[in-house]
Amino acid sequence: MGTKDSKAKEYLSDNTRFSEICNYVLFDGEKVIKPENLKECDTTEVLSVFGIDKKQIVKQKWRDLLKGVSVKYTESVYIVLMGIEAQTDVHYSMPVKTMIYDAMNYGEQVNEAKKHHQKNKDYKSSDEFLSGFTLEDRLTPVITITLYLGTKNWDGPRSLVEMMPHMDERFRPFINDYRINLLNPLEITDFSKFKTGLRPLFEVLKNASDEGKLNDLITKDETFTRVDVETIAAINLFVGTDIKYDEKEEVVNMCKAWDDHKKLGIQEGMKQGRCLEVYSLVQDGILDPEVGARRVSMSLDDFADAMKKAGYKIPELV
Repeated sequence: MGTKDSKAKEYLSDNTRFSEICNYVLFDGEKVIKPENLKECDTTEVLSVFGIDKKQIVKQKWRDLLKGVSVKYTESVYIVLMGIEAQTDVHYSMPVKTMIYDAMNYGEQVNEAKKHHQKNKDYKSSDEFLSGFTLEDRLTPVITITLYLGTKNWDGPRSLVEMMPHMDERFRPFINDYRINLLNPLEITDFSKFKTGLRPLFEVLKNASDEGKLNDLITKDETFTRVDVETIAAINLFVGTDIKYDEKEEVVNMCKAWDDHKKLGIQEGMKQGRCLEVYSLVQDGILDPEVGARRVSMSLDDFADAMKKAGYKIPELV
């Protein structure tokens, strides 16, 4: 797993953020799933398949995040397994990837039931024995959410059928489709349903490609006056900014940090412009390389390397 993916997993593993994502996708923001009702689950999906020769074949996959949640409905409480797959890039086979994760989990649930009944010898019929699953057994629902953390539009398929060629429509009723539950910040119109750092992160992701909108958002929206440092780090990682902050602080005034970030960018731009001007003078023989290096506060070797990387040549080296 790459740095971005591992950082995304770390950021989203927080129960408050995790539950907020689930509530937004499933319940339009209503606080049905509570952070305190989440329980970490093993993200290794293992499906054991028994063939004719009785040798065990094991298939294994690793999810990003999987948590069990206790949900109260009417007078009863039931368990649902919630998974989140963080995608920093568009994944063009996401429906298949999600389907495999969910199927392997259901398969493992059936295998666990089979082990339980074999141990207790409580099958009531040959049908139950052959199935490994009794009439009374129930599966725990598995729901997977795909969270897209990219800055370009998601143009990938959102269902299994979308990955298939155009076909005779008479086939369609017999093809089991599998759609992904995609949360794409670029498609969100109301960010007020998010109360954690996900709101500023998602808003920045949506506006990242428009510098003017991004600047107005950060400098005029009060949400950005208090942003937790973990979210600042996530914004830097997923959007590609370099906003400075003190890691010892819990929250940051991102408006001020953004202003400092822009000023630093201007200063660096001016410095780069100055360097290019000196490179040009040295290449044209107007300045000696030693003089040019001193003007931009570099050693001669570093100066020569910098000129070369910028596409210039020192006369003596031509």
